[in-house]
Amino acid sequence: MALHCEKGLLPISCRKEVIEQCVYCSKHFCLKHGHIDKAVCKSPTCLRKYKKDRAIADRAAWEDEQHQIGFNKNSAGLCGQPKCRNSLYVVCSHCEVSYCPEHVSRFSFSFRTHTRRNVTRVKGDITLCEICKPRLVEYRRDRFE
Repeated sequence: MALHCEKGLLPISCRKEVIEQCVYCSKHFCLKHGHIDKAVCKSPTCLRKYKKDRAIADRAAWEDEQHQIGFNKNSAGLCGQPKCRNSLYVVCSHCEVSYCPEHVSRFSFSFRTHTRRNVTRVKGDITLCEICKPRLVEYRRDRFE
């Protein structure tokens, strides 16, 4: 028995042949109700999840490319920022690329953590480049909590 599309107005309304299964909702869809190259149906929820995943993957690829450029420039004794010609100053705590003072920022943060006996306030300092600044919240959570 062949599978039929599950993405019509009603689950039994579209009776066309299945071409793919959605990676988000796991429903089978035909060519009319989905994208075969993306393996995503055309429902707004699944498309939104797909766009979010693509944006995250594109950002990670861009960060990796920028960090590779930074490491290549560091080997020549220059700041890791692509268009900067200044000398090295400090290393980013997240990506470990060296930058000049214009392209790094120091952040101080504190938060409360619970131990068996009491609540303790933890203070931390971190130096991040412009590329890694959005990772501050993740760094604090992964490192100290």
